[in-house]
Amino acid sequence: MNPLFTIVIPTYNRGYVLWKAIQSVQKQIYPYWELLIVDDGSTDESKRVVAEFQKDPRIHYYIQKKSGGSVARNYGLEKAKGDFVVYLDSDDQLYENYLAIVLDYFTKYPDKVFAIPNYNRKIELYDEKYKLVDFGRVSSAQKVTISLVDFYYWNIFTTSSGIIHKRNIIKSVRWDKNLKIFEDWDFIMQLGNNYPEGFLHIPYVLFEYVQKYGGDSLCSQVSYLDWADGFEAIYQKHKNDLLMKGQTWYPKKVEKFKNLQKLFEKGEVPEPQYKDFPEFATKKS
Repeated sequence: MNPLFTIVIPTYNRGYVLWKAIQSVQKQIYPYWELLIVDDGSTDESKRVVAEFQKDPRIHYYIQKKSGGSVARNYGLEKAKGDFVVYLDSDDQLYENYLAIVLDYFTKYPDKVFAIPNYNRKIELYDEKYKLVDFGRVSSAQKVTISLVDFYYWNIFTTSSGIIHKRNIIKSVRWDKNLKIFEDWDFIMQLGNNYPEGFLHIPYVLFEYVQKYGGDSLCSQVSYLDWADGFEAIYQKHKNDLLMKGQTWYPKKVEKFKNLQKLFEKGEVPEPQYKDFPEFATKKS
C-alpha cells in the first residue's frame, strides 16, 4: 500500500496567494496525499478561492475561530490521516518533486522520525493595499550536511513550511500557541528533544519560502523588542535540552534586538519590516 501524506496549510486572509500553495500540492509527482486547509477565521475571499479546488476529493477545508497559526496547525495534525504530516504556509510553495524525494529518503532511512529539506527564500514588500512593491530572491543558503544541533545553535534559519514528520509523534509534540514568533524553531526543538536520533536532513531544495513584509504580515507586526522576547522565550523553554549545551547565541541575540529597539525609538534605524528594503524606509519617512 502506498504511504499517504497529509499536507497542512494554515491560512488567514491569504486568498490572493493561497491558490498558488494549493496548486503546488496538486502538481506533486507523487499522487497519494490529502490536503487539509485550516482557515484561521479569514475575512477575505479565501473561502471562495478554496471552493474552486474542492472538486479534488483530496482537498479538505476547515474554518476555525481566529486563534493563530499554531492552533490551526495542531487542528490539522489532529485531523491528519496520513503516514506523514507536512506543513506548508499559505504563501509558500512545494516543488513538484517534494513528496517523491521525501518518501525516497524515509524509505532509505526507516528509523528516522522527522525531516527538513533545503529551500529557496524569496522576500517581498507590499503596500497597505497588498500591492507588491519590491522583491528579492535569496538562493538556498543551507549546508549540504545539516545536523540537529545546527538548529539549537541558530546556525540554520527556520521556517514552518517543509517540516515533515511521521504522524505517530502526535502524542508527544504540539505547536506552541503561546509563542508569537519562532514557533517553527520551537517545534523542531521539541522534535529533537523527543527524538534526538530521529532527525533526517534532505540536502535538496524542495520548496520556496516567501517572507512577506508590509500589509498585515507577521514580519510587519513584530518589533525589535518582540524579536528579543522571542529569543528569550526560546532559550528559557529549551535551555536544559541536551543539544542546547554549547550554544553561543544567548544572550547576544537578546541584547542585540533590545539595542535595536532603543535605536529605533531614537529614529536611528528603520522599523524591522524595512530591514531588507532600506530605500523604502527612507521614502516612507
